[in-house]
Amino acid sequence: MKSKKGAIELSMTTIIVIVIGITLLTLGITWVKNSMGDVMDLTDSAFAMSDQELENLFSDSTDLLKIVPGTIEMGTGDSAMVGVIFYNLESETLDFVAKVKQIENGIDLDCKFADTLTDTSLPFSLNSGADAVMKLRVATLPTTTLGPGGCIIELTTPGTAQTSYQKTKSLMVEIEP
Repeated sequence: MKSKKGAIELSMTTIIVIVIGITLLTLGITWVKNSMGDVMDLTDSAFAMSDQELENLFSDSTDLLKIVPGTIEMGTGDSAMVGVIFYNLESETLDFVAKVKQIENGIDLDCKFADTLTDTSLPFSLNSGADAVMKLRVATLPTTTLGPGGCIIELTTPGTAQTSYQKTKSLMVEIEP
């Protein structure tokens, strides 16, 4: 008579290998899922901290218009967010509009307000002593020329007869390889 013991052992070995493989695969997937969750939490925390730092920088401003940071370095094909603060120094509530344009020096930059994705912000009102924080998105193309460039932010109070603001500030951008 022939023994079937070898066939049963092969089947048991196969089953054990499959069970160990599934266990390791499950543990690996769980580890990757937890690691990605931790990375996302750290990323969210870092962005929240940077937003809070921008708010802190802006809160003690006594300048009508402030850009933080005032100078940035970018590569071609990159984009960056910059904080812009507007501050009402007058004793009454004022309406403001902000516009941004590129400095004309041959460097191709795309400067737009994050709230509208255009070169003009939404109109906003500020009470006396209040401030408004906006984000400005600056982007370059892969074909952008290397060198210094920039954007000019202009703050105006349209339709206000007694108080007429027209304040400008420049954001300097250094394009590097």
